[in-house]
Amino acid sequence: MKDNTKYIERSDLNGATHLEVRVFYNLGGMCFFSGSRTQRGYYVSVRPVTWRNGMVSFEMFSGRKLLMFETKRFTAKQFSRAVVMAKDFEGELISAVVAENKAA
Repeated sequence: MKDNTKYIERSDLNGATHLEVRVFYNLGGMCFFSGSRTQRGYYVSVRPVTWRNGMVSFEMFSGRKLLMFETKRFTAKQFSRAVVMAKDFEGELISAVVAENKAA
């Protein structure tokens, strides 16, 4: 599956140096960790990460993800559409993640 990831450097985060903004396709199904069902489709996610010595680290369960649209299967055309559509949602997600990070 394709994955579109970009890193935004931020100096206003607690314990993190960048925000990872990622667009991806999820096959969906049962999540055995939470007991809930994950919808199949294209998602955009934002999470704080730290770059140190060429390694990227992150805190588990930090950040947010949003289902942009459901679909039955992955296609390159829909993935391209999701990457363009993610620009509409990423500002809102970045604001929420930065606010959560500052409050922690």
